[in-house]
Amino acid sequence: MKIYGMSGSPFVRRTELVLTEKGVDYKLVTLSRVDGDLQSPEHLARNPRGRVPVLEDGDLLLYESQAIVEYLEDRYPEPALVPADFGDRGHMRVAEMECLIYFGGVLTTVAQNVFMVAPEKRDPDKVSDALAGVLAELDRLEQRGASRGGTYLMGGDITRADLTWLPFVELVGRAGVDIDADKYGWTKAWRAALATRPSYDKTYPAHWR
Repeated sequence: MKIYGMSGSPFVRRTELVLTEKGVDYKLVTLSRVDGDLQSPEHLARNPRGRVPVLEDGDLLLYESQAIVEYLEDRYPEPALVPADFGDRGHMRVAEMECLIYFGGVLTTVAQNVFMVAPEKRDPDKVSDALAGVLAELDRLEQRGASRGGTYLMGGDITRADLTWLPFVELVGRAGVDIDADKYGWTKAWRAALATRPSYDKTYPAHWR
């Protein structure tokens, strides 16, 4: 099994975290946006949108991280990364989609104004506005996790919701957001718990080390 991706992509790391938690062997094929790998004929044959991740499992090619993690849950049901209760499972998917749609949206704004702009050329007002959106979503994450009263987003057991949010939260931490601030007590403990799992170190982006 192969995952085509870019180092540091939260969508790619999400799929790697799921694979690792399920004990599935895979190979990460690292692509470079700068070198034009995403627009190469080979990659466009894998994903006509020119994005990552793409999963290759024998003759099967899948893109979009949500489709990939759903496939992995179906193919490798143990250990389960979705709750047994159908209602809880629905709430878990809400947590996933809120991360991918809303947190992912503000993260795109951060990337456009922080990661893709040289420090001396950044517009302080645009950076401040982008980070304000991140903080609002982190507030919602803190409230969601704390209301459950457990170590993980759905309570006492790790689920895909945790493996979806973690890479995004880690990335905004690198953008200068204080994700260990006192007001994020639950989030700080949650990150610390996830950092002890073997999947955290195995999927840690190489260029962050």
